[in-house]
Amino acid sequence: MTFVTLSTGLILGAMVLPILLLLYFLRLRRQPLQISSTLLWTSAVEDLHANSPFQRLRPSTLFLLQLLALLLVILALMQPQIEGEQQREGRHIVLIDRSASMNAEEIADVTRFEEAKEQAKALVEQLHGGGIFSSGGSETMIISFADTAEIVSPFTDSEQQLENALASIQPTHGRSSISDALKLARAYMTNVDPEKQGISSSESSQLELFSDGNIADLHEQALKQGETLIYHQVGEAITGNVSIETIAVDRNPESRNEVQVFLSVANHGSEPVTTDIELSIDGIPIGIEKITIPAMDTSETGNAIASIRNLVFVPFELTTQGVVQAHVLHTDVLDLDNIASLVVPPPRELRVLLAEEGAPLLQTALEGLELAELKVVTPQGIQEMIAGGTASSFDVVVTRDVSLETMPRGRYLAFGGEMPVPALRRYAEGEGQVMLVGKEDHPVMRFVRFEEIVATKGNAIVPTSGAQVLLEGSSWPAILHYRGEGRSIVYVAFDPIESNWPYLRSFPFFIYNAVDFLGRSGDVLATTPLQVGDAIVGGVPVGVSSIQIVEPDGAAHAVPIDRDGRFTWGPIRLSGVHRVERTEGVSKIVAVNSPPEESLLASRVEVQIGAAKVDASATRTSSFIQLWPWAIGCVLLVLIIEWRMYQRKVSGSKQHPTDAFGIGK
Repeated sequence: MTFVTLSTGLILGAMVLPILLLLYFLRLRRQPLQISSTLLWTSAVEDLHANSPFQRLRPSTLFLLQLLALLLVILALMQPQIEGEQQREGRHIVLIDRSASMNAEEIADVTRFEEAKEQAKALVEQLHGGGIFSSGGSETMIISFADTAEIVSPFTDSEQQLENALASIQPTHGRSSISDALKLARAYMTNVDPEKQGISSSESSQLELFSDGNIADLHEQALKQGETLIYHQVGEAITGNVSIETIAVDRNPESRNEVQVFLSVANHGSEPVTTDIELSIDGIPIGIEKITIPAMDTSETGNAIASIRNLVFVPFELTTQGVVQAHVLHTDVLDLDNIASLVVPPPRELRVLLAEEGAPLLQTALEGLELAELKVVTPQGIQEMIAGGTASSFDVVVTRDVSLETMPRGRYLAFGGEMPVPALRRYAEGEGQVMLVGKEDHPVMRFVRFEEIVATKGNAIVPTSGAQVLLEGSSWPAILHYRGEGRSIVYVAFDPIESNWPYLRSFPFFIYNAVDFLGRSGDVLATTPLQVGDAIVGGVPVGVSSIQIVEPDGAAHAVPIDRDGRFTWGPIRLSGVHRVERTEGVSKIVAVNSPPEESLLASRVEVQIGAAKVDASATRTSSFIQLWPWAIGCVLLVLIIEWRMYQRKVSGSKQHPTDAFGIGK
């Protein structure tokens, strides 16, 4: 506690306190009274002769009350004040950060988000809870923000309404962006009628930010005239964390049915971490890899840079749809970034257009494959479809002993015939040959035992740029792959009828490999994970009126379908696997991963908004609470008590009359 005018009070006390004491030390002057006899008053007369100006100070309640009142007056003149928390009059905007990093649990079973809500609740109680230090008459608004912002409660002075609004805020796994929150705040907090409200617009806005300070766009903002920002720091300044930065899936080039998973794992802590990472498909573990990640790097400027290590899992077979998920088996304060998922869709069913001359040799082999459609046309019909552009709607065009006039953009499997492509142009008729060397690592040549193949004749070709020989015969290239000008062509330079190949087991293997390679080449192996804050969109068959979307935490949301059979649901709140369910089961699976930038958990002790830096100590901004008004109030109370006691004493003395000698009966 400090005193503004200490010397004034001391001087006054030195002047008036002795006067009060002197009044009680001095004897009272007696008034002369006429009495009948002074025989019995001899002692009194003697005392009158020996009267001195001072007497012994006797205990007196009135004296103590008067002394207390005087001391309180002196105290009030000293203007005492204590340091307290500053609460400006006017409107307050509470900004609650509910981004992914606020889900960190540095205290058992208590997240940063829950701690922020508790601090905000304490502020609301102080502003609107009544009592000595409450700010009566002010209004408060609550806005929550992550990748988007939302007004949780408009301006109100109701403590209960504000507390209910705080309790209703749910955390998200999104990025932390404050720009939308500031726009909403500024749209509502300006005082447009200063005379009516009693305060000016420059005093009408105080931003109360409850966050760990990891806000990506805060430095891009700026405080406007009249705005102040109070930063309430949540979380520890030093917090380690391990997270999955990226996840990717790719086909094994040596096996089209095998996939590989690639991970980037980051360490945001000051100590190296060795941990296991589990890989699973549809929740079933299929492998574990161990990885050691060094501690984060600290540059000369003091900025911490996460240490990142890459990990490649052993290839595994995946021929159907599945959810590939990687899980870091390391305990830290944030669990949501230890898991990353990808949805691998089912293999696409192919549409094949076939034209062959003579016996239906290829048709028999293709009918044994699982195709969405196999359309068989004549050699003349396929020429017309290619010229008319309708052939482009098929995934693969297959010909046997058909010389195409043109080959527009597309994917082709051709046996024999002449190709209108310079790199595959025939220069002579090839004589009979056996097969010598095959490119067995190419997807088209998997499980193809070429050593037994004998061709009696074919097309002799000298491959040029863009043509890759997949099978080399004793006299001329037997199988080639050409890619260029938007075309992908697997060309067999002989008619299978002119060989023993149709009788060998490798023949259907080759057709399956070639159709699969051409038809699915360039397909997206895994669907790109959505981001928190995005929307899930899709379509349903005719007759479906509604669906439900199930979030990772089990919450289900009914979603209506529009007239075109389309639906939209969002924004996405949580990371993880979302399921789109119809009555007959799951129709779509969507993977959502946490944003990598939210994995840096070190809480900031200061934040920068524009050019202004706000220290976390501003959470308890110092101000001085004046105590002298309370001292004056106590003086009035003491005077009332002193007056009451004096009146009782005076009235009591009147109830005992004296006799003629002045002695009470």
